[in-house]
Amino acid sequence: MLTLTRQEALGFVERRLNIGEAEKLLAEDRVAFLDQLIVAFHNSVPFQTMTNMAVSPEKRRVPSLDEIKQDVYSGRGGMCIALNGYFHALLAALGYDCYLTEGRMWDADPNTHAVIIVRNLLGTDDSRLVEVGVGYPTLGAVPLDFDLESPTSVELVWRGRVVRVEGERDETRGTRCPVFLRQRKQIDPEEVARLGFGVRENPEQWNTVYRFKLEPQSFVELYEHIDANVFRNASHGLNRTLRLMQWRNNRAVIVLNDLLVRETGEGVCLPVRLESDAEIADTILREFPVFDRDLVEKAIEQWRRLPGK
Repeated sequence: MLTLTRQEALGFVERRLNIGEAEKLLAEDRVAFLDQLIVAFHNSVPFQTMTNMAVSPEKRRVPSLDEIKQDVYSGRGGMCIALNGYFHALLAALGYDCYLTEGRMWDADPNTHAVIIVRNLLGTDDSRLVEVGVGYPTLGAVPLDFDLESPTSVELVWRGRVVRVEGERDETRGTRCPVFLRQRKQIDPEEVARLGFGVRENPEQWNTVYRFKLEPQSFVELYEHIDANVFRNASHGLNRTLRLMQWRNNRAVIVLNDLLVRETGEGVCLPVRLESDAEIADTILREFPVFDRDLVEKAIEQWRRLPGK
């Protein structure tokens, strides 16, 4: 189980997220402080596949709990189990009522994503989706008390929403458990294609990024399943791409394989093609200086070994 003490959590908030007087802010408005934490985390800790890609496929595994703590605290970041796993531990240490559940990405195998649910935030049995580990931005907790769908929001070059659908019948309760779909739709399909995003999407419709239920799961169970279904699965997309994504002043900076993308305005992105492995490495080290050159060059080498690269 990944846990933090309250002092560890407050230290992370102050030193990594650069938020002072956390205890005071938490006492004044738990809802506003939660959103402040989410935005600060997006701006401070990247989603990245580099540490995974730097290892040969047969040796890849989910990071240990100590590695997750070190990678997030240092600002190196990681993939969903590290980012959402750590953020869940952070919220729990600060006194939020929260739990993890599975997310099923792109209708693939179950247990390929970890999702955070915060409940009883207003003392009314309410539930909210909290997401800091999918790479693309969710800059606030999403209330799930709607009947059909949440309000839409702009998420980089997409419009995003959460939709509620009727799930399978639970015979023990005599009811159907709702299923929630995290969806997005391309704002400008030509722009999305130019940036190299959305390769698994139908540009004319809402696409489900992942689905989840309001059913708590243990961190250990999610940890083991994501290790098997993602890290040790050589065909998984995250084992086939160089990907670094971070929000700085709420604008995206992304390296996707040999492409550098900067968000210059809401939904407006500037892509720059990186012409050589040396330029890819230099760009990553300039934009994400927390990494060392040896790791970056090993990740690029493993990426180049993939068919078609």
